[in-house]
Amino acid sequence: MNRRNGVRLFVAVALVAIIVYVSIAPLTHEETGIPLGLDLRGGVHLALQAVPNEGSEVTDENLNDSRAVIERRINELGVSEPHLEIDYAKDRLIVEIAGVDNPDDAVEILRTTAKLTFRNSAGEVLMDGTHLTRADGREDRDYATGAVIEFELDSEGTRIFANVTSSMVGQQLGVYLDEDLLTNPTVQEAITGGSGRITGYSSLEAAMEHAVLLRSGALPVSFDIVERRQVGALLGSDSLTRSLQACAVAVGLIFLFVIAIYRLPGLVASFSIVVFSLIVLWLLKLIGAVLTLPGIAGFVLSIGMAVDLNIIIYERLKEELRMGKSPRSAVDAAFSRAFITVFDSNITTLFAAGTLFVLGTSMIKGFALILAIGILTSLFTAVTFSRMVMRWCVGLNPRVSKIWFGVKERPAAQPVPAEPAPKNGGRRKGKNETAALSEGETYEDVKAARKHYFNIVSRRKAWYIIAIILTVISIGSLATRGLNLGIDFTGGTILDVTFNEPVSQEAISSVLADQGFAGTVQLSEGDTAALIRLPELTNDTREEFLTALAGAGEFFSENVQEDTVGPSIGAELRSSAVRALIVATILMLIYIAFRFRLNYAIAGILTLLQDVLIVAGVFSLFQWQVDSTFIAAVLTVFGYDINDTVVIYDRIRENEKKLKRRDSLEDMFDKSIWQTMGRSVNTTLAMMIALFSILILGGESTRLFAAAMIVGVAYGAYSTIFLSSQLVLELKKLFGEKRTA
Repeated sequence: MNRRNGVRLFVAVALVAIIVYVSIAPLTHEETGIPLGLDLRGGVHLALQAVPNEGSEVTDENLNDSRAVIERRINELGVSEPHLEIDYAKDRLIVEIAGVDNPDDAVEILRTTAKLTFRNSAGEVLMDGTHLTRADGREDRDYATGAVIEFELDSEGTRIFANVTSSMVGQQLGVYLDEDLLTNPTVQEAITGGSGRITGYSSLEAAMEHAVLLRSGALPVSFDIVERRQVGALLGSDSLTRSLQACAVAVGLIFLFVIAIYRLPGLVASFSIVVFSLIVLWLLKLIGAVLTLPGIAGFVLSIGMAVDLNIIIYERLKEELRMGKSPRSAVDAAFSRAFITVFDSNITTLFAAGTLFVLGTSMIKGFALILAIGILTSLFTAVTFSRMVMRWCVGLNPRVSKIWFGVKERPAAQPVPAEPAPKNGGRRKGKNETAALSEGETYEDVKAARKHYFNIVSRRKAWYIIAIILTVISIGSLATRGLNLGIDFTGGTILDVTFNEPVSQEAISSVLADQGFAGTVQLSEGDTAALIRLPELTNDTREEFLTALAGAGEFFSENVQEDTVGPSIGAELRSSAVRALIVATILMLIYIAFRFRLNYAIAGILTLLQDVLIVAGVFSLFQWQVDSTFIAAVLTVFGYDINDTVVIYDRIRENEKKLKRRDSLEDMFDKSIWQTMGRSVNTTLAMMIALFSILILGGESTRLFAAAMIVGVAYGAYSTIFLSSQLVLELKKLFGEKRTA
């Protein structure tokens, strides 16, 4: 049996090692691997708001036709794998393109209506460009400008153009693109061949850009840019490198942590996390999910949550071993009894991920998707795969010392008298299994086993006072200082510019003043990186400002990151954030009430809402900027903090069934809290390792997300241990609920 288990372990480890090796190339290949988001490889994200023509409305047909036109334009630019999405409810097109050499020119090409018209001197439209079949920009030295567009018309267009030019001989025929006059030649004779030239271009590049617009066709409606997010290629590459470093450090530290605490189970947990990561990454590749900076943060976070599941199980394993069970029976009992706890705690986190996916922005949807996939995958690896490997490990040596499980050996407990074999094939208690095996640890056992024990429940008024003080401070700060809302909520532009050499804040502020902008400047990284906040820039004012900014210091366009958000987007984000919090609250309230009781649900939701209030209060107090990732962090905190709360609730429910008539309800609650204390502390520490890795080593866009999560997880640990269970106790007494015993 031992040999068979050894063979199984060897085969499993070897198989996983082989899969890891052969997975590297297909997962990381630049073209066929997991697609990277714009923030990791550079590119531009646009939200184009359709503007109805006078006296008409935007129709779904307009949006579909516009999508087709823009897609043709993108293909003309030679961009691979563009993402286009139609939001019919908001008359909006979402466009994401990567790999363009000049994002500014690409943006102008995409948003231009590009309606070609031929007009007389009175401005009357004689013909439009709907019959155009070909348009090519090329050099032509016969013209002073040196560049022209040659075009051809279909048969119907040839007939119309012949009639127009024959009636305009000796007169000027203006050629317009939208309202811009391209050329205004005098017609010498009727043009009957169905082809012609458009002159007046100063460069071949300008002629070719207009040729792209003419070939792809005119947009049926005009579009305004209400959101623009642009990342230079060099910045994207740097963000990817830093994110991968953060991920590697987080995983390495988490492995060391669980191995140091749980020894053999920690090794199994680390092995399980490798399998978990493989499954998640392959699932992302198979479904075509795009990996973004928030997505990498979600992946690191899901690793922390996967470790949390293992900690819940292995803390239960240590508990079963302390009660005198053999390693084999302790493993079976730990996984069986922890399953419901693991399931309940992660379903609540799924509610938060689902809410983010439905109501979040495009980048947040990626984070939510990866988080949800990670939660579901971790349920499989922690409950099924880890159990199988642990049983094989224990099968190698059934008498393995408890030290290998992080449990100190204790003097042997008094064995119970031998019992006759139970009926129906049941198992008789082993000679080393004490009476505690069937009844669990008593309250006195729990107190005696803790070196630094103190009664938490009896001091609940002190915990309430601390919570009230922090709540008052948070509310006071929110009322007086408010939140430092970023452009995601207020609208505006943020430019993150990396200069070739150090620059001065005064020089950039002078450029702002000269251009008539009221903005702020923040320098970092040896005064070579500048974060510039200013009102919303249009395409024209953006070009003027960047040109003027070059006077303060040299920089390359590849080193510029831009976020421009219109006021309509900010208003939508505010309303969706409120809806998301309400929906998540209702879902969790219903589920906890269904799985436990209403008083548990009320207590849990009250502490969760306070967790969110504390996070908002800290951001208000220190005036840290609040953006869309803050919403993701708040809802993740909302889902994560209830995770640990449900663990304690599950233990209270388990212990309540064992209460005797004279047992103290307060003692039972205190016992439950201390029995799960190891889980609460270790899961918090594991998550903090992941979050601090993101905070210190991750990109700028994930730093505030990590800060919000750290505050939420830290205070969530306090509220879980010192508030949520005590509130359940208060509600039980308030409503006179009878004990289940």
